[in-house]
Amino acid sequence: MKNTSRENIAVSNVIGESLSVAFNNKEFSLGKWGEVDNWSEIEENTIILLECEKGQKHPNTNVLKLFPYLEENPNLKIILLHYFYPPNKTPKNRLALCNYIAEKMKKEFDGRFYYLSLRCQNNEIGKKLKKYEKELAEQLLTGKKRSKH
Repeated sequence: MKNTSRENIAVSNVIGESLSVAFNNKEFSLGKWGEVDNWSEIEENTIILLECEKGQKHPNTNVLKLFPYLEENPNLKIILLHYFYPPNKTPKNRLALCNYIAEKMKKEFDGRFYYLSLRCQNNEIGKKLKKYEKELAEQLLTGKKRSKH
Protein backbone atom coordinates (compact mmCIF):
# COMPACT_ATOMS: atom_id res chain seq x y z
CA MET A 1 0.00 0.00 0.00
CA LYS A 2 0.96 3.61 -0.50
CA ASN A 3 2.35 5.67 2.33
CA THR A 4 0.00 8.13 4.00
CA SER A 5 0.67 11.76 3.01
CA ARG A 6 2.74 13.89 5.39
CA GLU A 7 -0.23 16.16 6.00
CA ASN A 8 -2.41 13.20 6.99
CA ILE A 9 0.39 11.76 9.15
CA ALA A 10 0.38 15.04 11.12
CA VAL A 11 -3.36 14.59 11.76
CA SER A 12 -2.80 10.91 12.61
CA ASN A 13 -0.12 11.86 15.14
CA VAL A 14 -2.46 14.25 16.96
CA ILE A 15 -5.21 11.63 17.06
CA GLY A 16 -2.77 8.90 18.05
CA GLU A 17 -1.49 10.97 20.97
CA SER A 18 -5.02 11.68 22.14
CA LEU A 19 -6.11 8.02 21.94
CA SER A 20 -2.77 6.41 22.83
CA VAL A 21 -2.64 4.47 19.56
CA ALA A 22 -0.02 4.29 16.82
CA PHE A 23 -1.07 4.60 13.20
CA ASN A 24 0.71 2.60 10.50
CA ASN A 25 1.12 5.61 8.18
CA LYS A 26 0.12 3.50 5.21
CA GLU A 27 -3.17 3.38 3.37
CA PHE A 28 -5.48 0.52 4.34
CA SER A 29 -6.79 -1.56 1.46
CA LEU A 30 -10.47 -2.37 1.29
CA GLY A 31 -9.84 -4.56 -1.76
CA LYS A 32 -12.16 -3.66 -4.61
CA TRP A 33 -13.86 -1.01 -2.42
CA GLY A 34 -10.87 1.33 -2.31
CA GLU A 35 -8.37 2.56 0.25
CA VAL A 36 -8.45 4.47 3.51
CA ASP A 37 -5.88 7.19 4.35
CA ASN A 38 -4.44 5.64 7.54
CA TRP A 39 -5.19 2.93 10.09
CA SER A 40 -4.32 1.33 13.39
CA GLU A 41 -5.16 -2.17 14.58
CA ILE A 42 -5.94 -1.82 18.27
CA GLU A 43 -6.66 -5.48 18.85
CA GLU A 44 -7.30 -8.48 16.66
CA ASN A 45 -10.21 -7.70 14.32
CA THR A 46 -10.66 -4.14 15.66
CA ILE A 47 -9.24 -1.28 13.63
CA ILE A 48 -9.36 2.49 13.65
CA LEU A 49 -9.59 3.91 10.15
CA LEU A 50 -8.81 7.55 9.44
CA GLU A 51 -10.13 9.39 6.41
CA CYS A 52 -8.86 12.94 5.91
CA GLU A 53 -10.85 15.16 3.59
CA LYS A 54 -9.22 18.13 1.92
CA GLY A 55 -10.77 18.52 -1.51
CA GLN A 56 -13.21 15.61 -1.61
CA LYS A 57 -16.61 16.80 -2.82
CA HIS A 58 -18.37 13.51 -1.99
CA PRO A 59 -16.97 12.46 1.40
CA ASN A 60 -20.02 10.27 1.97
CA THR A 61 -18.44 7.73 -0.41
CA ASN A 62 -15.59 7.34 2.09
CA VAL A 63 -18.14 6.24 4.67
CA LEU A 64 -20.25 4.16 2.30
CA LYS A 65 -17.33 2.10 0.96
CA LEU A 66 -17.04 0.51 4.40
CA PHE A 67 -20.53 -1.00 4.15
CA PRO A 68 -19.64 -3.80 1.70
CA TYR A 69 -16.27 -4.26 3.39
CA LEU A 70 -17.97 -4.90 6.74
CA GLU A 71 -20.42 -7.28 5.05
CA GLU A 72 -17.50 -9.24 3.61
CA ASN A 73 -15.61 -9.26 6.94
CA PRO A 74 -18.17 -10.27 9.60
CA ASN A 75 -15.61 -10.57 12.41
CA LEU A 76 -14.20 -7.09 11.92
CA LYS A 77 -14.99 -4.00 14.03
CA ILE A 78 -14.26 -0.59 12.52
CA ILE A 79 -13.99 2.79 14.19
CA LEU A 80 -14.00 5.44 11.45
CA LEU A 81 -12.55 8.83 12.32
CA HIS A 82 -13.43 11.25 9.53
CA TYR A 83 -11.32 14.41 9.61
CA PHE A 84 -12.22 17.45 7.50
CA TYR A 85 -9.43 19.95 6.87
CA PRO A 86 -10.60 23.53 7.26
CA PRO A 87 -11.77 25.22 5.22
CA ASN A 88 -13.59 22.31 3.64
CA LYS A 89 -15.93 23.28 0.84
CA THR A 90 -18.03 20.13 0.87
CA PRO A 91 -21.72 21.05 0.51
CA LYS A 92 -23.69 20.71 3.75
CA ASN A 93 -26.07 18.13 2.28
CA ARG A 94 -23.11 15.83 1.55
CA LEU A 95 -21.78 16.28 5.07
CA ALA A 96 -25.26 15.38 6.32
CA LEU A 97 -25.14 12.27 4.12
CA CYS A 98 -21.95 11.16 5.91
CA ASN A 99 -23.78 11.25 9.25
CA TYR A 100 -26.91 9.66 7.82
CA ILE A 101 -25.04 6.75 6.23
CA ALA A 102 -22.94 6.28 9.37
CA GLU A 103 -26.06 6.08 11.57
CA LYS A 104 -27.60 3.47 9.26
CA MET A 105 -24.35 1.49 9.34
CA LYS A 106 -24.18 1.65 13.16
CA LYS A 107 -27.63 0.04 13.27
CA GLU A 108 -26.90 -2.49 10.53
CA PHE A 109 -23.56 -3.56 12.00
CA ASP A 110 -24.57 -3.41 15.66
CA GLY A 111 -21.38 -3.06 17.68
CA ARG A 112 -19.11 -3.41 14.65
CA PHE A 113 -19.11 0.15 13.32
CA TYR A 114 -18.56 3.50 14.99
CA TYR A 115 -18.25 6.89 13.27
CA LEU A 116 -16.91 10.19 14.47
CA SER A 117 -16.75 13.27 12.27
CA LEU A 118 -13.97 15.69 13.16
CA ARG A 119 -14.61 19.11 11.65
CA CYS A 120 -12.08 21.34 13.37
CA GLN A 121 -8.60 22.81 13.18
CA ASN A 122 -5.71 20.36 13.61
CA ASN A 123 -4.87 21.92 17.00
CA GLU A 124 -8.49 21.34 18.18
CA ILE A 125 -8.60 17.60 17.45
CA GLY A 126 -7.55 16.56 20.96
CA LYS A 127 -10.24 18.75 22.52
CA LYS A 128 -12.88 17.34 20.17
CA LEU A 129 -11.83 13.75 20.95
CA LYS A 130 -11.95 14.53 24.67
CA LYS A 131 -15.62 15.47 24.22
CA TYR A 132 -16.29 11.91 23.00
CA GLU A 133 -13.79 10.27 25.36
CA LYS A 134 -16.19 7.97 27.22
CA GLU A 135 -17.97 6.79 24.08
CA LEU A 136 -14.67 6.28 22.25
CA ALA A 137 -13.19 4.39 25.20
CA GLU A 138 -16.15 2.00 25.17
CA GLN A 139 -15.63 1.43 21.45
CA LEU A 140 -11.89 0.96 21.82
CA LEU A 141 -12.27 -1.45 24.73
CA THR A 142 -15.28 -3.47 23.64
CA GLY A 143 -16.13 -2.52 20.08
CA LYS A 144 -19.67 -1.95 21.29
CA LYS A 145 -21.36 0.56 23.54
CA ARG A 146 -22.20 -1.09 26.81
CA SER A 147 -25.89 -1.30 27.46
CA LYS A 148 -27.30 -0.63 30.89
CA HIS A 149 -29.10 -3.84 31.86
